[in-house]
Amino acid sequence: MKKTILLIATTTVLGGCSHTIQNAKQIEEKALQKKTADTYQSLPKTSAKGAIADSLWLDLFQDAELKSLVTLALKDSPDLQMIAARKEQAEAYAKAVGAAIYPAVGITARTGTKLGVEASGISLAYLGASWELDLWGRVRAARGAAAQTALSAAAMQESVRLSLIASLSKMVWTARVLKEQERLAIDIQTAQANHLEHVITREKIGIASRQDLANAQKSLAQAKEQTQAISKAYLDALRAVDVLVGRYPAATPLQTQLIPALPAWLSPGVPSELLERRPDIIAASARVNAALKQIDQAQAARLPRISLSAGMGVIDSRMFVMQESSTIRPGAGVSLNLPLFTGGALSAQVEQKEAELREAYAQFAKAGLAAFSEVESALSGEDLSARRLQELVVAEKEQLSILQMIEDEFRIGRNDQRQVLQQKIQVAIAQQARYQAQVELLMQRVNLYLAIGGSPL
Repeated sequence: MKKTILLIATTTVLGGCSHTIQNAKQIEEKALQKKTADTYQSLPKTSAKGAIADSLWLDLFQDAELKSLVTLALKDSPDLQMIAARKEQAEAYAKAVGAAIYPAVGITARTGTKLGVEASGISLAYLGASWELDLWGRVRAARGAAAQTALSAAAMQESVRLSLIASLSKMVWTARVLKEQERLAIDIQTAQANHLEHVITREKIGIASRQDLANAQKSLAQAKEQTQAISKAYLDALRAVDVLVGRYPAATPLQTQLIPALPAWLSPGVPSELLERRPDIIAASARVNAALKQIDQAQAARLPRISLSAGMGVIDSRMFVMQESSTIRPGAGVSLNLPLFTGGALSAQVEQKEAELREAYAQFAKAGLAAFSEVESALSGEDLSARRLQELVVAEKEQLSILQMIEDEFRIGRNDQRQVLQQKIQVAIAQQARYQAQVELLMQRVNLYLAIGGSPL
């Protein structure tokens, strides 16, 4: 009797030690251990006109063609379809696991003759129900773990969606910039070809040397090679857009070549908010909670399983004389399953789940630190890109001023066409650099929106 009471008390205590679902703040305190800063170190001293978290950042760029392509991508992208299928699998599995908390009801029927495979001549029908009393929470823990796994899959789907929109945005703008750079490369190639004609003429009359001619030919060859490289990069960018959208990579031309302006500055918030908003961090939190519930499930597996069953049935035989033949007979029962010796397997399963929990905490810490790093890199990257763009705008302006002066001197005969052509080349090179810096600045802003976890739509 004392042993029975001790067993019941022990199992009751063990069954009551279940883990509750933790929020991001609780997981952060255990996983990161005060490694979260109060503010971002690379935050610029710019007054914000709102918060990234409160904005739909794709609308801020006012790019109608990009929004249209994003709509197509969200519909047809294989990446999104694949992650959506994984989410549906996780949700279906959670439903299947959760169904174990309800009674199971089924019907069994069989009939046979004196001859044949059965050869019993017995006919029966039975309606039965069974239900495991989830006293220690094993089934509830399994359902909770599956639900958290499904939540993680849903969060990862959102993470893939955000990454897809960001990648598509950057690739569309890259393609547009490459188109402009291709146009400028053709202008440079044309200017180099005209310059070569002048050198050939001057070499024939003895004014230019053979070295001057060789240098002009080399410059033209380099300009042609540069044009071909940019043209290939442009076509590759268009094909990348096609693939992201989910259509055949036919290098479909874009409808516009306009590069959007940089939106007004919005506040990125504080690092602690990041952990509650980014989908990949939410997924990491869900994996921690799933691991906690799996520990509960493994611990409860060491405790008795008690099931109730009830049913009614009828049985008849053509070979044997049976009392009360063809009479419906109800029945009920209780079953107990208590593991006494498993060679340490159940304890090892608990240890395994505890190790998986430690891994989940470490993964959360890794994801959190990576998220902080991405925000800091995007903030500093945008600041550097903005300053670089300012310098390149000044350089382009000065090159245009120099071109104007050289053309003025050419009109009064103080220099020849060679100087004009060479300066036009320098202007085109400056414009190419400015275009590249412009798109890099836009990319850094998208990187910031993505790192913060802001919603584009």
